[in-house]
Amino acid sequence: MLTGGDDMESAPASGDAHPLRIVALIYLCGVLLFGTLLALEWRLIDRSVAAIARERGAALFSLIETTREWNAMHGGVYVVVDETTQPNPWLQHPARDLQTSDGVRLTMVNPAYMTRQIADLALHADGARLHITSLKPIRPENRADDWEAEALARFEAGEREVLALVEGGEQGRGPAHRYMAPLLVREPCLQCHAEQGYALGDIRGGISVTMPAEVLIARRDQLRTRAVFVYVLAGLLAAGLVHGLLRANRRHVAQVRCINAEQERLIERRTGELAEANRRLAGEVELHRRSEQRLAASESRYRAIFDSAAEGIMLTDAALRIVQVNPAFSEITGYAAEEVLGRTPSMLGSGRHDPAFFGDLLATLVATGRWQGEVWNRRKDGDLYVQWMSAVRIGEADAPEGFVATMTDITSRKQSEERLRFRANHDALTGLPNRRLFEDRLQSAIASALRHGEQFALMLVDLDRFKGVNDRFGHLAGDALLVEVGRRLQLCVRASDTVARLGGDEFAVILGEVGGREDAAEVAARICASMSEPFELGEGVAQIGASVGIALGPQGDADAEELQRRADTALYTVKHRGRGGFRFHAEQG
Repeated sequence: MLTGGDDMESAPASGDAHPLRIVALIYLCGVLLFGTLLALEWRLIDRSVAAIARERGAALFSLIETTREWNAMHGGVYVVVDETTQPNPWLQHPARDLQTSDGVRLTMVNPAYMTRQIADLALHADGARLHITSLKPIRPENRADDWEAEALARFEAGEREVLALVEGGEQGRGPAHRYMAPLLVREPCLQCHAEQGYALGDIRGGISVTMPAEVLIARRDQLRTRAVFVYVLAGLLAAGLVHGLLRANRRHVAQVRCINAEQERLIERRTGELAEANRRLAGEVELHRRSEQRLAASESRYRAIFDSAAEGIMLTDAALRIVQVNPAFSEITGYAAEEVLGRTPSMLGSGRHDPAFFGDLLATLVATGRWQGEVWNRRKDGDLYVQWMSAVRIGEADAPEGFVATMTDITSRKQSEERLRFRANHDALTGLPNRRLFEDRLQSAIASALRHGEQFALMLVDLDRFKGVNDRFGHLAGDALLVEVGRRLQLCVRASDTVARLGGDEFAVILGEVGGREDAAEVAARICASMSEPFELGEGVAQIGASVGIALGPQGDADAEELQRRADTALYTVKHRGRGGFRFHAEQG
């Protein structure tokens, strides 16, 4: 009945210990139940067999008792004396023996003698043995055996009949049912037994019926065997059914656990995804049109998301009129909900996007169902801010019912990004473009000049006597001087030109769209003059100069690196000849 346990034992012991105990307990209860039912069935079978034996014994006893009463009522009957029926030597009666007129001998047969005659017939007919016994027997043969004596004692205690299954029967025969009922003294009986002291209604003995029990026992055993087979089969079927149900239930529980685990992982992955929350929110808005009842059931759940979201949320109808905003929207824009309801999002416009931008945005949103990107808007107090906006369409493309937009103020982030970008491309001291940005702009200048057939000039500027400033006034004064140098260089060129600090006291200038050497020479002279003027520092007045090397581009196949090399060569020449001036690269005249 415990088949199938192998499947359960294949799982980890820690997870199966409790279920296995439950299964074992169920099977134990099943065994006890079916064992109890089988025991009750055996008891019913035994009772049925005993009832049959009792009914048979009672029938024989009733027949004998009726016959005896009939005999006693007639004061005995006379029968012909023959070999099988001889005069009863124990009968004391003056007219026991008679002879008819034709010479036939007759003898009186009293109830006891008739009982013995019937007992002989029953013995030969079906093996049943009848024995009449008495508390005060006249014939020795009527003396009660041990079982009969016990039965007579029970009769005197009030029992009306006794039945027992005796193994071995009488004289070593097979098993037999012994039935015995009491003989009560009736009026006719007093004719013969009054002198023994019996009174009317007394128990004066009994008749025991000994019936062979082989057939009934065989039938009993057959019924028992059948009951065992039926209950064992029923138990196996029940166990199989229970086992199947348990396995099915366990598989179902395992599947439910897997589903729950997968759902938990899915929920964990999607937690915090604003786009998914927007989609669910849009779906809820659409369901509002189709099922007011379903929306009411989920309103409280999504209302919490709507009100507590850190991102601003705006709902519009198909005509782009604002129908609902959340608290975060008011925090970002400065407008209260009642100030924007019924109006269009254009009230937030900053003027930095043209109508074509918003036209493309709306067309994409209607066609694809979603749009996201950066939008510049203006707060209620007039301040500009940039937001990251994600919008989705509600309804079908050919018949939109409205739109949902979420917005995140990224102004601080954009400013931080700009600061980081500026720091990455500009000198921390002077704020001028650094070498990285300078090289990028030099590449752009070469490409632009080649594309438009123009000319530009590259100048490398090196400060003269700058080390003396550091030595005399200190590095803080030197830093202040470098800042002023950067400012003066920017004043010497156009706004479209580039002034960069390459490091230390080295600067570079890119002049775009120069007419020729004269334009470059004019700017270089202006730079040298500006650098030779005194620098008013907090620590005192500093006097320096500047040397400038110039390379015109583009020149043949010279790239940015080659142009820098040429300008550096020209600068070296100026330094070698005494500083304080400018010079073009030798190949350029």
